[in-house]
Amino acid sequence: MRAPEMLFQFTLVAALLAATLSAQEFPIAKAGCQDRCGNVTIPYPFGLTDDCYYDAEFLITCNHTFNPPKAYITASTINVTEITLEGKLHIEQYIAKDCYNESGRARRNSPYLMLGKFIISDADNIFVSIGCDTVATLNGNLEAAGLNKTVYQVGCTSLCDSLKYVPNDTCSGIGCCRTSLAKGVNSINVTITSQKNHTGILGFSPCSYAFIIEEKKFNFSKSKLWDLENVDKLPMVVDWSIGNNSCAEVKKSGMYNACQGNSTCYDPDNGNGYRCRCLDGYRGNPYLPNGCLDIDECTDATINHNCTHICTNSEGNYTCSCPKGYHGDGEKNGDGCIRRQSLVIQIVVDLSCDIKEDRLIHILQDCMVNQDNMRQVKEVANIAKKCIRIRGEERPSMKEVAMELEGIRTSAKHPWTNDEPNVEETEYLLGKSMEIVGFEEMASTSAGYHSLQLIHSLGGGR
Repeated sequence: MRAPEMLFQFTLVAALLAATLSAQEFPIAKAGCQDRCGNVTIPYPFGLTDDCYYDAEFLITCNHTFNPPKAYITASTINVTEITLEGKLHIEQYIAKDCYNESGRARRNSPYLMLGKFIISDADNIFVSIGCDTVATLNGNLEAAGLNKTVYQVGCTSLCDSLKYVPNDTCSGIGCCRTSLAKGVNSINVTITSQKNHTGILGFSPCSYAFIIEEKKFNFSKSKLWDLENVDKLPMVVDWSIGNNSCAEVKKSGMYNACQGNSTCYDPDNGNGYRCRCLDGYRGNPYLPNGCLDIDECTDATINHNCTHICTNSEGNYTCSCPKGYHGDGEKNGDGCIRRQSLVIQIVVDLSCDIKEDRLIHILQDCMVNQDNMRQVKEVANIAKKCIRIRGEERPSMKEVAMELEGIRTSAKHPWTNDEPNVEETEYLLGKSMEIVGFEEMASTSAGYHSLQLIHSLGGGR
């Protein structure tokens, strides 16, 4: 194998290895406990067997008669499709149906759901009815913090007598109706009634449907008027939390706090109890001892850190810095890293800014400048600016610099004269007695850079 090909393969392997190592593994279930049921990950406080869950409400039953196995809440028929540590339980729930034929009602069902401790998410779900002769009602219990159970009811009506004006992607009462849910609902029963037994619309809307569905997974089209006849369940999101007490109540009473190291407690927006989350800079399962581990923001491929050059990881955080020869904060949203200029260039650049903003007088010592020589000081500074121009052909020669400095010196001694500077004096200044300026060659590109190193004196004679 040729060397370039070997180098390419080595680089590829190294990159894949780095990506693998950067994807840190974090604990999910308690030690010694299974963390999967089929395609569903089971994080603690949920668990599949004794001693693997927080309490009985967090038991997940894994039914192995399916392939792959299916997860259910406790011993119920509520199928779980996903559990997140952010307090979300994704489930599947039955659709309410009311279907007709020419003889009248053909079949009807009114599904119910009882969640116990868990709460139907008002932020993630909507209540929907579909059909052209549909009056849907949702009845349930409403549990609000500090209140007893309260009866809850919401309805949705959808009507139409022709497909011509049933819009796609719109659910506003014509063939489809949607509405939001209240907070704190933990049990529901959905029923459907008809106004005309679907008379005159059996050809395109023989059934009425009603259901709670995860909002981001719902999109109405007129084909749903008949397609849903063969669908039994749709996705829904349930909120879960620990216990019935808020974070403040847990802290005040001194009762057991499920939030472990490097985590914090927070109150949910829906329902009672509390939840835990890892502190910023940590990732993992906050309900497990040592479950929240430090994130190496500098090497984790899933994190886009804010450093432009050097990233240094620390416990729960990271810092940005610049390499040698640069200055700045090293951050993408900050100053970044700027190559350091030579001291001479920096002085002259600062000097030019001070000239532009008429601040030159404020940076010079009182003994160096006064009202009489201010013009000469500015002229010398302007010569210095010319000497650090990037393009070599734009920089003056040493002879031209000496001539300009001599002109400034002469005008300072004899401000009334406009005569050209004495050429002989200028040539003398370029000789061994020259003390006005000195130059230093700097490392650069092939064009070569020179910079004014020192303005030794603004006055003085030969």
